[in-house]
Amino acid sequence: MRIITTLISILYTGVLLAQTPGSNELYKKIANYYQQNSDRLEIVKHLHKNVFRYDTIVSHFGYLALNSNEFFLFALDSVYNIKNGLFSSDENYILQTNSPEKIRLKKNELSGTIYHRLDEIPARQATSFVKLVSKYNFAGPVSLKNSNYSIRTNRGYIEADTSTYRIKKITQTIPYKKAYHQYDEFYYLEVSDSVNKMIKEQITTLINATKNYPVTTLKELEKTTSSKEVLQGKTFEFTHLVSINGGSLDSLLKDKYVLFDFFYLSCLPCHKMTGFILNWLPTVDTSKIILVGVNPADSEFNMKMEIEKRKINYPIIVGKQAQEIARRYVQGGYPNLLLIAPNGTIIDHHVGMSKNFLANAEKIISQ
Repeated sequence: MRIITTLISILYTGVLLAQTPGSNELYKKIANYYQQNSDRLEIVKHLHKNVFRYDTIVSHFGYLALNSNEFFLFALDSVYNIKNGLFSSDENYILQTNSPEKIRLKKNELSGTIYHRLDEIPARQATSFVKLVSKYNFAGPVSLKNSNYSIRTNRGYIEADTSTYRIKKITQTIPYKKAYHQYDEFYYLEVSDSVNKMIKEQITTLINATKNYPVTTLKELEKTTSSKEVLQGKTFEFTHLVSINGGSLDSLLKDKYVLFDFFYLSCLPCHKMTGFILNWLPTVDTSKIILVGVNPADSEFNMKMEIEKRKINYPIIVGKQAQEIARRYVQGGYPNLLLIAPNGTIIDHHVGMSKNFLANAEKIISQ
């Protein structure tokens, strides 16, 4: 049986070699693939290798053409959750999953963002023979490598699928010193239908949510980030709090520690942190502490729909009061967490996801 398998493999390889296209023909077939699949979701794994070929950077990014004039170029974590991205239409905006605002960029500000990854997206760079030759040139004949067609370029190699001609890998050499080089490897992944759907849903949710988000600029952000305030030890300034799903909170919060969880609906890190909190709460004395969600970004209608959908049973503050509280206390993105003592003093403040924040809160309320 093993002999038959080996013979079949040799025969298949022989057929591929006999059918191996020339350089010009391969580039034309690659261009034809991307002309016909311009709306394809592109997911890329990037490896940067040092002169000893060790991986020094591993990252993921993606691209989706929304129509002929709009696209979304985005960074992903290792499990395909979108972290942030560049939404390009008539103008360019950075959208972040941890901040309910959109950052408008001028053309001269694009170079310092994920925009430079557009050069590594075949759906943008490989849609014509002329583009391919202009960007990569070719420095050798087509061969078979890893069961893919491989062609040497002016900077490295391109590997393409032998049946569809989709680009599967691009290797680029970065000159360093004499015979020493660094390398960039870009793997163009074929993800499952469920992952494809999940990523597209994230894109749709994020872009739709940001339609009503306030617009800011890099300069304005620099001003706010440079003036962060230490909140611990100060008195929480708001009283007469009212939730969308429980009315007045005055009697509910009296003589208790309060954990304020600042979030908004399209913030994936926020949902994860809230999950941590909800899993943690049953392990502590809930007669001493209460969770209050604060959503300054979404409409009352959308939040009510979310409360019903997720069966949320803790108070949520939205609207003008939520915006005022967030304007005063949210610093550096979302999620933002505040722990308030029964006497109204801010005990702890944290930006981002953190189980350590919860461990510290547990120590405080158990005293």
